[in-house]
Amino acid sequence: MEQFFDWVEHSFVPWAGRLSGNKYMVAIRDTFYRVIPFMIVLYGFRIIQWAALDPEGPVMGENGMGLGAAITGGLYGEEYQATAFYRLSKLFSEAMDTSYILLLFFLTMTLAIQLTKIWGGDKSLAAFCALGGFFMFLQMEADVGAGAAQVFGHPPLRVPSEFMFAVLSARILSWLDRFPQLRVRVPESVPERVAKPLERCIPAGLTLVLFLLLCIVITQLFVFFHGEIDYFVITVFRPASQTLLFALLYQLANWLLWWCGLFGEGFLEIVYDFAYWPAQLANQAAASATFAPGDSLVRGFVFTSEFFRTANVHVLALAASVLVFSANRRLRGITWFMLPLMAFNISVPYFFCLPVVLNPAILLPFLIAPLANTVVAWAAVSWGIVPVFQFATADTVPMILSGVLGTGSLMGGVLHLVVFVLDLFIYAPFVIVANRIDRAKEGKGAASHEQVG
Repeated sequence: MEQFFDWVEHSFVPWAGRLSGNKYMVAIRDTFYRVIPFMIVLYGFRIIQWAALDPEGPVMGENGMGLGAAITGGLYGEEYQATAFYRLSKLFSEAMDTSYILLLFFLTMTLAIQLTKIWGGDKSLAAFCALGGFFMFLQMEADVGAGAAQVFGHPPLRVPSEFMFAVLSARILSWLDRFPQLRVRVPESVPERVAKPLERCIPAGLTLVLFLLLCIVITQLFVFFHGEIDYFVITVFRPASQTLLFALLYQLANWLLWWCGLFGEGFLEIVYDFAYWPAQLANQAAASATFAPGDSLVRGFVFTSEFFRTANVHVLALAASVLVFSANRRLRGITWFMLPLMAFNISVPYFFCLPVVLNPAILLPFLIAPLANTVVAWAAVSWGIVPVFQFATADTVPMILSGVLGTGSLMGGVLHLVVFVLDLFIYAPFVIVANRIDRAKEGKGAASHEQVG
């Protein structure tokens, strides 16, 4: 074990540290730093939506606490749905659904600004052009038909497109800014605060036209190959997604992206939507059937959208390992502060404040723990110890509870507890190594101070 600690401290951490110093990775990290307040508020909206506003949710719905029926005088079903209370609650709940797209708007603009600091150019112009391209991307479905709706109105490509337009906007505008002949000649009498934006009308127009053409080309390509894509998804992609190797690769890519400061689930949501969500719906449709022990592979899908919430338990285990094993008061303080958010699966602020993102000391366990959780959950469901995940829950439902609700069994909660303990043991050695690194830095600092003295 001592040799392992030495390898992590002296070989792996320095190597990962060089990767984390990349200026583009730092720009992405700084982007999230700036939107953390909005992120916390918008995720708070989603908690309120799930817990209180949704008229069919766990508090208001008849399958939950039934508070909505109590408020409306004992009405259920269609009578309940016809009430003004239901319609008003539904309206507020749907308004809260915009929180995700608002977050992507903020990320698009902020990332464009951070990249402009590297490449040069006008920050505000890059931010607004990036937002314009992203908005074009989302609205294109209204002009080109149902085929494009699978791409442009569909969540799977929203996060990649947000990053794409932020990068393209900053890069194109910084390049066009090198050509003075593209600037509009503004009379000297025009105030400088007005003249400066006016000078860049042509670069802004060219950028937005390029974005429009890009949206049209991608849309038409998708419409043209729509049949082939459907055939591939049904015959190859979905069957492959139910293998353990595919699930492990999915998890590895997801958490590696998160460590890099990228929205893991957002970039991989195309896998989620075309593979794991249909499997979840199939299990949910068969929820009334009886699943005999050991029969889950035949009667239901193992790998579903709800199944992978088990892998997410490792984030709480990371927090627990910091509280139990870390000697760093600052990290412990951050963890206590973020713990109420993480209880509702709002982990992104913690990733950046601890930090997890671009932190070489945390990379290995951050990848190993969710992979271990996936293997344990696969074995438990495949062997009939835990029922297949039949019921979809909101992403803000706390761990353990989501396991119980997702499987319809207490064994789902037990599974979450088991992987939590497993992850605690996975993280503990690396937190101990971090203590050693901190002590070494303190020792070097004290020695340097004595030499100066």
